[in-house]
Amino acid sequence: MSGKRLWLLAGIVLLLTACGGQPSGGNGGGGGGGGSSEGQPFALLHEGLGTKALAVVSDQSPVSTQVAKKASYLYIAGFRQGTYQEGLQDAMVWMVDGQGRVVARKRIGSEMMPGYSPDWARSNDRAYALALHRVYLYVAGYLSGCDDDLQDTCEGNPFVAKLNPADLSYVTAFGGNSRPGFGEPGVAVLDQVADERTYAYALAVGEAGVYVGGFGGTRGFVAVLDPDTGREERRLLLGSPDPQAKTHVEALAVRGGALYVAGHTNVVFDCQGAPMWSVEEYTMAFVLKLSASDLSCDPGFGPGGVFFVEGSGTEILSLTLTQDGAYLLAGGFSGHLFCEGDICLDFMGLARGWVLDPSTGQLVGFFPGFPNAYLYGGFPNANCRQEQHHIFICADRIRSVRLASDGTVLLAGHVKGQAQAQDRFPGTEDGLTGSNLFFARFGWDGTLLDYQEQDFGGGTELGFGVVQGPDGYFYVVGSTTGPVGGYTDQNPKAIVLRFGP
Repeated sequence: MSGKRLWLLAGIVLLLTACGGQPSGGNGGGGGGGGSSEGQPFALLHEGLGTKALAVVSDQSPVSTQVAKKASYLYIAGFRQGTYQEGLQDAMVWMVDGQGRVVARKRIGSEMMPGYSPDWARSNDRAYALALHRVYLYVAGYLSGCDDDLQDTCEGNPFVAKLNPADLSYVTAFGGNSRPGFGEPGVAVLDQVADERTYAYALAVGEAGVYVGGFGGTRGFVAVLDPDTGREERRLLLGSPDPQAKTHVEALAVRGGALYVAGHTNVVFDCQGAPMWSVEEYTMAFVLKLSASDLSCDPGFGPGGVFFVEGSGTEILSLTLTQDGAYLLAGGFSGHLFCEGDICLDFMGLARGWVLDPSTGQLVGFFPGFPNAYLYGGFPNANCRQEQHHIFICADRIRSVRLASDGTVLLAGHVKGQAQAQDRFPGTEDGLTGSNLFFARFGWDGTLLDYQEQDFGGGTELGFGVVQGPDGYFYVVGSTTGPVGGYTDQNPKAIVLRFGP
């Protein structure tokens, strides 16, 4: 049976699996079939007043293009929170060995760069994305912004840094912009979008360039950098300048001559990024297929070159291609209208994954099923806030979708939380409370092979990235406000959890 037919049957298979025994939630949860061990704390990355890990890669992962080395490592990116005197937030990259020990670290802060004036306002710097390509490690994020409501004088620019994986030292031929405060060789600072505070959320590296995506103001962007110099060669803007518009690029994937761009928007745009309609009430997810060389669109992908996933507040947060290039996998969250008889309930914010044909953009399948085959049971449940008598607001997220060496699908994210406020630092989900980090693994027939939740003593656990290491274990990075490793304060602590194969 072909992979396409298997995914078309996934909803039925998942439903039958769930009826035979839904995995339990809680601390550790239960396996859906494969029965791997519960998640074990592998590393704690706690610095300053608080730390979050937002991305992870392995130099010996199944899809890595790295040259084999005697030792293998995990590379983790995020940020640390310091005092005003220390520079508020700094982007961080950690290099962790097979025993969970930090063997190298890179702190990227605008205050530490040549030309920075001590008279300038302290600012926030964060790393959101990582990519390994051949013998270099690339890091993307946000540099020199003050978006903590205490100051509003900082601009905020996207950046890409190029590092040597052996010791996290800068590759000095890359970047080194001459503008004041951003003269660090090894760091390329990109221009803002429409002179607005601009974030880099997504990163991919191919033979033709370094690709970075994010948003500034109301519009999303994707840019191509020269991989040797870091010079920006071209850029594509998506969405509308309408003050009520919102378009974010959150995920990128490159394979051969194709670049896939995904995120969410509340305005329909064409494959060149120009708005076609007025601003909608809810966001919808989108995927574009572009030429990796010149960012021209593929009009045969989706209707008119763009595939839109409509629904109540739908967003795509992660992309990956199967090893043979046969399928494009996307992860994020969406709404679901569930009806029994003449009673309908509208759930918004459910963890959701999609399977697309990478040539046509056709939707092949989705996972997990709802409600009987969802990651955890008990719908309707107290974890979703009841907005109206028939509308439930959930805060479940698939933040990362990757592949294991055996072709199974790895997921990481968080569930069962509640959004108490807007995200204070965009992309870090600071407005979410009470959630549990989760790890899940699906087979290609749609079977849920494993599902685990982690809760450190009633804190807020967030999962942001997943990867398979060279030892066959699965590693999930995120953060917790609960007690772990002798730290009992309620500030976020970056964590790495290991799950058995």
